[in-house]
Amino acid sequence: MKPTTINFTDMKKNLFKLLSFLVLSTLIISCGEKTNPLIKKGQDGIKAQDYDAAISSLNQAILEDSTNADAYYYRGVAYAEMAEANSNVSARKDSYIKMRESLEMANKLYLAQGVKSLQSVESELLMNRKWGKEHNQGVQYATQDASLSTVDEPFELAEDHFENAITINPDSLISLEVLADVYRINNKPEKSLQAFKELKKKSDRSEAYVYDRIGALYLLEERYDEAKDILMEGIEMYPDSVFLVQKLADTYMNLGNNQESIKVIESLIERDPQNPQYHLVLGTQVYIMASKIDDKVSAEYDKIFELERELRNLNGAEKRATEKKIADSRKEIAQESTRSDELTERAINELKLVIELRPEDATTFNSLGIIYQNRASSLFDKRNATTDNDEAARIDTEAKEKLRTAMGYYEKATELEPENQEYWKSLFQVYTLLGMNDKAEAAMEKAGM
Repeated sequence: MKPTTINFTDMKKNLFKLLSFLVLSTLIISCGEKTNPLIKKGQDGIKAQDYDAAISSLNQAILEDSTNADAYYYRGVAYAEMAEANSNVSARKDSYIKMRESLEMANKLYLAQGVKSLQSVESELLMNRKWGKEHNQGVQYATQDASLSTVDEPFELAEDHFENAITINPDSLISLEVLADVYRINNKPEKSLQAFKELKKKSDRSEAYVYDRIGALYLLEERYDEAKDILMEGIEMYPDSVFLVQKLADTYMNLGNNQESIKVIESLIERDPQNPQYHLVLGTQVYIMASKIDDKVSAEYDKIFELERELRNLNGAEKRATEKKIADSRKEIAQESTRSDELTERAINELKLVIELRPEDATTFNSLGIIYQNRASSLFDKRNATTDNDEAARIDTEAKEKLRTAMGYYEKATELEPENQEYWKSLFQVYTLLGMNDKAEAAMEKAGM
């Protein structure tokens, strides 16, 4: 099982669910006459969009009176407006940091001084408005909202807006959550992993999908032990989560712990024995185990082929040593082939059960075709490594029987999904191997070859 592929349509819906409101961005920057001329000068600078001059005046006001909450408030306004005026979205962070620091100090002073004014109320709302605007713009770019002008790299802009939103409000789990997924979609797994880990750290109780995302990203980076740990932690919190259990099975498989992988999938089947998806996963996992054994067997057949070629020019002790190597390889092949056959038979039974439960599943018919075609291929390898002509003929007949079985499953897959070119390519290969040239030519055309 590979980590789940992102569905962009679902992502678009999820992003809109995360935030369904739009915020107003109008700033209230004055109310009545100010007695402090430096603050008045700062207000005038904000109105004139001369933010450096405004900040300079307000800094002077703070130097003269470090308890002047209004000075901090208007400095926060100036930095907020400076950030928004910056067309380079990714370069706004420094202004937002200074805005947040100024407004937090203003809030602290207003509270300590018991001040109730328009500025004291506005100082608490301004950061939320700025956060909301950056977040909403991130959502629009991430979902490629048609109302926005087309840009070359919408996800890069989405990242910048969400990073700004988090700079404004570091405790915003919504922005962090969406940013983590945008990193993932934008093929930045390390950044996505760090964001999801931070989200988990900040959440009182992370949702199951957060464990799933972290596990999937560890799997993507082949950090299997860490994937196992986070998935087991997630399953402890959400024991009924099917996708966490499935990823744990995949993790065990990657760790080479095949038995644990099968055990995990079997636990899913125990919960719901009529669920075709579980049987499909089990059949697939079991066959992966069989395929790995088949690869080893194929390598042994290649080894025998080379050794028998060498044997023709050997005699004496060297010949006997080479004959022993060939005998040992054949013995190992016999043992491994028995294991592979048992696993393959189990995989076939599971996939046949999927067809019983879901008879229109083209993918499963195709998977069965692949299994039987691979069994035929293994038999052809065995035939080629056999020196007895009669035995070679018998194996060849058996291999072609497997091919005809594969052909039946492929034909059913193409019947269910006639536009799937990959199915037709597989069918073309089988027709060719069986010498069915007319059918092979028709399949090749439908495969777009």
